[in-house]
Amino acid sequence: MSARFRIAALAVLVTVLSGCGVSFQNLPIGRNPDGDSYPITLVFANAANLPIGGQVKLGQSVVGRVSDLAAKDFQALVTVRMTRDVRLPIGTKAELRVTSALGEEFVNLEVPPGTPSGYLAEGATIGVRDTATGPNVEDLLAATGTMLNGAGLDQVKTIVAETNTALAGREQTVRDMFGELNGLLGSIDARRGELTRTLDALNSLTTTVNNERSTIEAGLTRLTPAIQVLLDQRGSFEQLLGRVTTLSRTTTEVLGKTQDKLVTEVRKLRPVLDELGSFDRTLGDTLAKVEPMSKLFARAIPGDYLDMDGTVDVPNTLLSLLGLPGALLGGTPPPPRDLNDFLARGTR
Repeated sequence: MSARFRIAALAVLVTVLSGCGVSFQNLPIGRNPDGDSYPITLVFANAANLPIGGQVKLGQSVVGRVSDLAAKDFQALVTVRMTRDVRLPIGTKAELRVTSALGEEFVNLEVPPGTPSGYLAEGATIGVRDTATGPNVEDLLAATGTMLNGAGLDQVKTIVAETNTALAGREQTVRDMFGELNGLLGSIDARRGELTRTLDALNSLTTTVNNERSTIEAGLTRLTPAIQVLLDQRGSFEQLLGRVTTLSRTTTEVLGKTQDKLVTEVRKLRPVLDELGSFDRTLGDTLAKVEPMSKLFARAIPGDYLDMDGTVDVPNTLLSLLGLPGALLGGTPPPPRDLNDFLARGTR
């Protein structure tokens, strides 16, 4: 009778649960970890495949369970119960992963490296910026189907065939081109320092021009009237250039007619220039001798007058005029021929 009572009680319980719309997922079984725990809310963009009671792992250790799932503002709010002895640092991130290709999802926690600045309090929330959803089998199959059907994979054969056609018979040319390209890139890399300095100098020049923009604008503004004046005098400039052209033609004709005479005169002038050039050798000595004479001359003339004391002796001339005997002079010389001979015979 006891066994029948138990079976009847179980049937009544199942009937009551079925009539009230309660399923096994709504039963509070497996939602809490073993021992004392505290709640934390995780916000995901999508958690459709995460089961209630799913595992919460930190590394390889199970540190909690999924206790509740809810949706708000197109986001999934996942409430997990963490083991009391597990403290999560501030900045902890969460990600939905799959145990295997056909397994169920679980929550994987990742703590930040380094010394924590603090720990999450009971009832804290990890926002959607710190959560992520890993790839699942459905997404992988959908992506594979898209690649095979609509991503142009069937056109790879056409691309390969056209590439072979384009390179047919030109393999060596393409190889040479790549070799030259490699050499060019090597040369550019070897001159990297020069290019860097050039770019730095150009940057400095651009900065200077940008800093002096107001000065340049003021200069261009002041230059505009001057350019306008030149434009107004364009006719005069054209006339001047025309006259210069005429003058050059006339000069060419004159030089053509007088070329021989001019060359002859230049040739005659060459000896004179040579003599002047030879005089240049003694010019320094002459000036060196003039310098002490100028000093002595300055000492001899201390003021605006000059005292001179000199003796003029003209032998064989004045003595004969004065009637002195010729024995005193060692004989009687002949009379002078002219004034030059008179002065040359003895002037001191």
